[in-house]
Amino acid sequence: MPRPAIPWPLALVALALLSLAWPLPASVAPNDSVVSTRVTDRHGVLLREARPDGRSRPVGLDDVHPDVLAALVATEDRHFYRHPGVNPLAIARATWQNLRRGEVHSGGSTLTMQVARTLRGQAERSLWDKLAEAHLALRLELWLAKQDILELWLNRVSFGNGTRGIESAAHLYFGKSARDLTVAEAALLVGLPQSPSRYDPFRHPERARARQRDVFDALAQSGHLPEHERDRLADLPVSLAAPEAAFRAPHFAEWVLGEAEGTPTEIRTTLDASLQAEAEQIVRAHLDRLDQSVTSAAAVALDNRTGEVLAYVGSPDFWNARIGGQNDGVRMLRQPGSAVKPFTYALALASRRYTPASILPDLDLQVLEAGGAFSPANYDGQFHGPVPLREALASSFNVPAVHLARELGSDALLRTYRQAGLATLNQSADHYGVGLTLGNGEVRLLDLARAYTALARGGTRPAVRTIRWSRSASGDTLHTPHRPAEDSGIDPAVAYLLTDILSDPDARAPGFGRDGPLELPFPAAVKTGTSKDYRDNWAIGTTPTHTVAVWVGNFDGSPMRWVSGVSGAGPILNALLRTLGPGGDFAWPSGIEDATVCPASGLRPGAACPTRRRNLFLAGTVPNDTCTAHQTHRIDRRTGLLADADTPPALVDERLYTIHPPSYHDWMREHGLPLPPSVTQADVATSDALAYSDRLRVEYPASGSVYRIDPVLRRDFQRLRLRGTADPDLLDLSWWVDGERLDAPMESASWTLAPGHYRIELRGVSPEGHRLRGRPAEVVIRG
Repeated sequence: MPRPAIPWPLALVALALLSLAWPLPASVAPNDSVVSTRVTDRHGVLLREARPDGRSRPVGLDDVHPDVLAALVATEDRHFYRHPGVNPLAIARATWQNLRRGEVHSGGSTLTMQVARTLRGQAERSLWDKLAEAHLALRLELWLAKQDILELWLNRVSFGNGTRGIESAAHLYFGKSARDLTVAEAALLVGLPQSPSRYDPFRHPERARARQRDVFDALAQSGHLPEHERDRLADLPVSLAAPEAAFRAPHFAEWVLGEAEGTPTEIRTTLDASLQAEAEQIVRAHLDRLDQSVTSAAAVALDNRTGEVLAYVGSPDFWNARIGGQNDGVRMLRQPGSAVKPFTYALALASRRYTPASILPDLDLQVLEAGGAFSPANYDGQFHGPVPLREALASSFNVPAVHLARELGSDALLRTYRQAGLATLNQSADHYGVGLTLGNGEVRLLDLARAYTALARGGTRPAVRTIRWSRSASGDTLHTPHRPAEDSGIDPAVAYLLTDILSDPDARAPGFGRDGPLELPFPAAVKTGTSKDYRDNWAIGTTPTHTVAVWVGNFDGSPMRWVSGVSGAGPILNALLRTLGPGGDFAWPSGIEDATVCPASGLRPGAACPTRRRNLFLAGTVPNDTCTAHQTHRIDRRTGLLADADTPPALVDERLYTIHPPSYHDWMREHGLPLPPSVTQADVATSDALAYSDRLRVEYPASGSVYRIDPVLRRDFQRLRLRGTADPDLLDLSWWVDGERLDAPMESASWTLAPGHYRIELRGVSPEGHRLRGRPAEVVIRG
């Protein structure tokens, strides 16, 4: 006789019940969650303890204060000890709320379901996820005791800031073990898992306190906490531990954890914890001295030989949300300003058309590009005329750098920058134009630091190294191999010339003065940069052993108030380089020659050159021509014109003039630098008639003035002191009254009063021999 068929609904129910008996995976064991990754410095000092899904420490129920358990059950699941893992009433209430809203909003989760959600690692809140959580919760309740489930919750749930488990949270937020928590501290921690980022006490203390009060209310309603005690505790301040004590070098540690492969138990990094602490202190102390418009800074220190990161300050305060402290200034993209100029000069020197002694024009310049016209200006707002390349780079003058960029071409310039390691310059050459040499592209501080290591290393840059070795759970130690250095495209001799220029305090003095933050007591090639509108400050320095790069600014991009790379980033660079100490002298490579030149022309000194300076050159580029900029002329002392055969020898002066090319003559006149006369007095006598010119001005007496002779005072004492101005290049300056020349120097001339109408003029001669007169002053003298 056939057996009756089992109805399929009953079969499904039976299958569901049988599925509850499916054994739990081994990962459910409470201690499975506590295998952490220790990130340590180069000496084994702990920087951070973490795991892929968060920092964790093992804890048993006996090691947790009873107030924690009471607060947990009262807040999250007051029926915990009476339901089988799922609370039907709570689910029914949540289902009704979700149906009314048309989406999953309330879950009705029990503590067991929260553990199930954590074990599954699912963040979605779909209906299927809720059913899967409920099924796993029922299995947990079948296989585990309530105490085991509580222990799982205490070890697995996220408490924010990369922390999982109550023990790690207690150490992070209060610097103590979970067994030593007060009722108020327990209440604050128990409230965090509902939304760890929203209630983060470091970033949102008021929200965390409000959530803490919710926990106090739940404890009072459960009868665990008297109401008067609840009110007293709610008024107590919360004293959080300094997060830095539990999380050293936070930006660096996060970066390393992101780069690590697998789940090692320890990552031994290249960082030096003591240097890191000093770097952080230097950054914060200097920011405190700056204008309040400056809120952030970043710094990185590299070992030039190995590329190892020794110090890494991503921001002054990782936990300060107001300044965006969790932004990483070492690896963000910002405009570097003049900090990239050395790579323009590397290309210029490599072309062998330029040497450190070459004269570059620092004159008013109009640049026409696809994006429009612009006129580069120097930081001091001045033009410096003819400038040696050495001085132009060391003093960071903008106009000579733009002149070079135009000569070299933006395509070649961009290729040079990219080969130097600035790979984030991913736009076209037309996009940047010659403004690339002024830092209009975005780079990373770390990349710029690495590019500068190539200058100290003779043209090759090491791969950045952050991990020395890691240890697996099985105890195996995996050493991180050294990657080979890369070619920066900079010849060793060119790299040495750049370090020689950037470590020359005399060449830096015209732009920055002496004894400032860029000057160090040992060889260090340093460079600063300031981006447009003072939004970014940079300072980079390299010695033969170390490279340090510093950025100062605001993460939101707001401008600073007149804070330059020297005043903003420079002092931090100086302090860090001094902390690292001297690295010796830069190694002199082959292919370098030294020679003495005239600094005004960059050529071999002539007999008349007043100064001579030793300079370095690429082999084969030492100039052979002799300087002709300095010339001696015989001048008639009376007129300032060339002396001739009629000039008495006693009135002849031998004067030295520096004569730059004609393109500089207007600049020379503006700066009072005399050009030699080209004519004698005899030539002037036969030249064209007097021409009126605004280059001469009578300042006193004023035209139209009337004076009266005193009948008592002796006539010899009644004199007018004449005063006027003239352009500095004019010669043979003299005062004339009614066509008669006064026999007195222009600066001290005076005239005895006599009744009548008079015409007073100031006259002179241009270096080319043109006779000029200023507008006359008409005066009346009454007797």
